[in-house]
This record gives sequence, C-alpha cells and structure tokens, in this order.
Amino acid sequence: MSTGLKIYNQAGALVLDMTSSISQMMGYVDTGSANGAVSIPLPPAGKTLFHVVADIGQQSAYLGKRPGVVMAIDSSGASISWTYSYAAGWGFYSMNCRIHYGYY
Repeated sequence: MSTGLKIYNQAGALVLDMTSSISQMMGYVDTGSANGAVSIPLPPAGKTLFHVVADIGQQSAYLGKRPGVVMAIDSSGASISWTYSYAAGWGFYSMNCRIHYGYY
C-alpha cells in the first residue's frame, strides 16, 4: 500500500501524485506582508518543486489576503516570487505569510 498525497480536479483527473517518491522540505521564506522574490536552490535532477503558504500570527482570514506564488526554474537557477492582489477597499490587507518550499 502506497502512502502520500493524490489531488484530483473536479473532472476526476489526477493533478498531483506525491505517492511515488518522498517529498523533501528545502526551506521557507516569510513574506513580511509585501510583494517579493527570492532565489532558492535547484531541486535534484528529476524532482519537482512545490510550495505551501501558511499564515503567520493572529490575523483575520476574511479580510487578510494571502499572496499568489510563482515558482520558476531557468538557466540561472530557481526562484519563488509572490504578489498580493485584492480589490481596494476598507479593511483588506496583506497577511504576513510563510512560504514553505521543497521538492518531490
């Protein structure tokens, strides 16, 4: 019996299968409630990067907004960038979050 995580979309198609290899955390970065980017180490050959966004502190999940995250690998290395985006208005703010990253 395999263990791990499988995620399917609404049509029932497999989107993510983390049962065939063990995932490895590489590190994390705190957003500081602002847009940003950092360079990260490349994953081993044949491995795929992943990320998870977690809230830091006691904040309102209704008004506080998490960032959108993009992971990229190119000829110069790997990077994570994040951007906060929400409609202007009373009460909305950028939540301070921690982005954990690794590979599987």
